[in-house]
Amino acid sequence: MSEIIGFILTIDAIFTWAIASLVYKWGLGRTQPKANIFFRLCCVSLSTFIIALFFGNILFLSNLDSTGIMLFLLTSIISGLSVTIGDLFYYKSLKKIDASRAYPLTQLSLIFVYPFSFIIFQEVVTPSILLGGLLILSSVFILSTKDKAEKASNLKRSLKDRISEDLIIGVLFAIATAFFWAISYVSFNQVRELTGDIFYANFIRIFFATITIAILGLFQKDYYYGFRKENRKYIKYFLSIGIAGCLSLGLADALFIKAAEINTLVLTSTITANTPMVQQIFSIIFLKEKFRKRFLLAVGLIIVGNYIIIFL
Repeated sequence: MSEIIGFILTIDAIFTWAIASLVYKWGLGRTQPKANIFFRLCCVSLSTFIIALFFGNILFLSNLDSTGIMLFLLTSIISGLSVTIGDLFYYKSLKKIDASRAYPLTQLSLIFVYPFSFIIFQEVVTPSILLGGLLILSSVFILSTKDKAEKASNLKRSLKDRISEDLIIGVLFAIATAFFWAISYVSFNQVRELTGDIFYANFIRIFFATITIAILGLFQKDYYYGFRKENRKYIKYFLSIGIAGCLSLGLADALFIKAAEINTLVLTSTITANTPMVQQIFSIIFLKEKFRKRFLLAVGLIIVGNYIIIFL
């Protein structure tokens, strides 16, 4: 029964992350990345604090000695900063390459989560999880491939244009995103093991990230643009991104870690690699994006991959 609850929490995280990614894509069209990251962190800090008041257990601090508290603060800071750095790299990637290519690349976080989980938590990467994960990763790359018409037009370009500096930088930013997101989830899971609490731990990590960006904003004013009078006309974009952040970074991340507590971080992370497929479905339904036949092939690989992971 507990395993089923873990899968339900994982599915909830997948759908929330997918929807939030569409909101971020929409909001980035009218706002600057640094400005909406700080605005979003402020919103998420407030929401995670409220959630922690209702569902958290602050008494976990009484069970920690001074060394445990220092380790708790350190891992919380690492988690908060790494997820924020990852977000910055992701936004920079979106400025260089399209979202359909950048987002699947972030799923390479699995490559980093596997060794981290084995070394830190002694979790076993079984052959079924490894095979299923490879099939799911293959599907997200199929989703990101270009149409024939796009390929034909690309053939007319010179080699220099096809292998452009923007493409290389964008891909590197997306891979960096995957690395920092993996560190964030691994360290968040470590906080959960130390304290037994998820919600206050989530608030602490986001709070430290917010304070860090606020200090950084003293030297880079771009982070404060979201609060300036001239940006009031874009308030609906900032608020939408803030709400999406509360549901995604604030709640879905906590549910993801709770699912990892039940079904291990390795298994939970592998299943969340399905997020790009859900994102594609929502893009077709809500953004009226073009339906592509390769989507059916990707879905088939995902179904087979999930079957191998769960039942074999």
